[in-house]
This record gives sequence, structure tokens and C-alpha cells, in this order.
Amino acid sequence: MSTDPIRIGFIGAGAICRAKHLPGLATVDAAQVIAVSNRSRASAQAIADEFGIPEVEDDWRQLIARTDLDAVFIGTWPYMHKELSIAVLEAGKHCFCQARMCMDLDQAQQMLEVAQAHPHLVNMISPCPWNLEHYLRDLVQSGRLGQITSVELQAISSGNLNRSSITWRERAEHSGRHILFMGIFAETLNALVGPYEHLNAQLSTPITTKTNESGQSEEITVPQEVTISGRLANGALIVEHHSGVATDQSSQGFCLTIRGLEGTVRYNFEDRLELASSGEPLQKVDVPQEQRTEWTVEADFIGAVHAARNGAAPAERAVRPDFEEGVLYMRKVEAVHRAATTGQAVYPAQL
Repeated sequence: MSTDPIRIGFIGAGAICRAKHLPGLATVDAAQVIAVSNRSRASAQAIADEFGIPEVEDDWRQLIARTDLDAVFIGTWPYMHKELSIAVLEAGKHCFCQARMCMDLDQAQQMLEVAQAHPHLVNMISPCPWNLEHYLRDLVQSGRLGQITSVELQAISSGNLNRSSITWRERAEHSGRHILFMGIFAETLNALVGPYEHLNAQLSTPITTKTNESGQSEEITVPQEVTISGRLANGALIVEHHSGVATDQSSQGFCLTIRGLEGTVRYNFEDRLELASSGEPLQKVDVPQEQRTEWTVEADFIGAVHAARNGAAPAERAVRPDFEEGVLYMRKVEAVHRAATTGQAVYPAQL
């Protein structure tokens, strides 16, 4: 089995790359970060100096064209993910793409088509593994809750309240059809309880204008609240509410409740999971450390690349989520917009 170093380049080494991916790769013996390309040479050089990256490229095309790289990490905003991912794969390099996958469903399908045309290459999207997600998934799949009857998700924050600041997430030209944390939770819900059969949606943008960095008023088109309801493929009913304009602190946070005929589980996505059997009150579950979800994203990707190098088939070097799973959650994102626009139920699987 080959254990030769995997040589990596970074395009767009932003906050998540500095906080997670670069430190994570530093702990993997087989990983070597060789080059970085950022929006400016100065910012790329700062990253290179901070993390000991030997070389800086002024143009991302030059980085992808390098013959001494095996894989590329993409950390730009979503508006570049499709172009970069396709270029990386067509250059014969393994591709790690930061979440969110891309701007819309059409772009996601294009990315998947190119990935399927290069089955010898690993493709992966950065996951958002919550501390107890794997424990919760095993609990649901074990049947302990019985038949799942309903799912409720609330993702509430104040992230959109500041009228004097506009982030890339509030600009459709940078974030596409994504709204708040809807895409992240689409991935999570798919893994825990499966996809929607059909859904309805309502969108709202109560703060219609903000002041940009130039001091000018700018229209905000990315919704700041969304409510989604429908039926899952497993028959359970589901309702989600996402908000970025909560003014109080008490209601802010993420909470998922899954109800079954034999029990109920509630998870706040930090470190508290509560469980109740039929007829009993919810009680906190003390999850052992060995059953908690650890951040192994970079090691998983490097391991898959090594497996691919050694001839393993895609099914034998699976990483999650990959582009195929990304298309599933991008279908939901598209379905939400279509349902909100038409006022009619949309079936994501038909998109």
C-alpha cells in the first residue's frame, strides 16, 4: 500500500481553512501543503507565512496546472466552486471543496457529471459534523424511537441584524441560492432521517437594505427567514424554521426534535442530547467520549486519496459528503426557492 506524501494546494484559504483544514492537515503525516493562492498575493503570503507553506501562486490557474500537486482544497466563496472544482478534476487532481457546494442545482449537477467522468479521483465536500451527530444517527437507525412520525428543526440567530455590515452570505452573487444554515441542515437531515418527498416554503427579507463598506445603501435579496414544511420520504411530517433576525438571546440556537412511536430525541447541536421513551419525560443523555463525533475530515480525505492511488474503487474509498450527496441537498435548496415562488408543493427528487 502506497503511503507516499499527498501534495496539496489551497485556493482561497479563508477562515474555515485557517481554523480547521490547515491545522487538520498538519496532523496528518502523509499530507504536505505545497502552495496557496488567495484573492491577493499579500493575503496568500500571510497564510503561507503562518502555516509554513513553501510557495504562493498569484493565479489559481497556475496552481491547478502545477505538476507537483496531487490534490487541491477549495476554500473560496460558493460563486467559484463549480469552476474551480471542474478545473481541478479535469487537471487530474483530487478535489476537496468547501461547503456550501456551489451556487445552485444546475452547477451541482455539472460538478457531479465531471466527478463521475473521473472515477479514479476523490471528490469531497467539507461536512459539518456536530458533536453528537453520529450518535444521533445510530440512535435513529437502531429503531429505538420506533417509526418516525415527525421532525422539527429550528435554526435561530441574529446574524443578519447588523444594518451596517453585509457579509458574502447576504450577497446572492457570492452565495447563490443558499439561505442562512439551510444547506448545512439539509445535509444533516438527509443523513439522519432521509430526504423530503415534497415540501412547501415561505421566504422573508424583513431588512431590505443595508449600508455597504462604501457607505452606500444596498438592496438585500438573500432571505433572512425561511419556513419549510412537508413530508419526508419515510412518511414523517417535518417543519423547519430558519431565522437570522432574532433580537432576543433566549430563542437563539439550533434545535432538532425527532419524534417516533416509541420515543423522542431532542438535540441542541452543541453538547446536549435528550431522550425519552414512550410515556417518559426527556432526560439528558451522557454520551461517552468514544461515541462523540470527532473532526477527522482532513485525515479522511487523505486516506481516501491514498486508497484511490492504490487502485481502490470509489465504493471502497467513500467519503462523506461527496458531490453525489451534495446534489441531494442542492435539490432541496432549489425546491425551497421554487416552492416559495410558485406557492405550490415541490418534489425535490423530480428536479
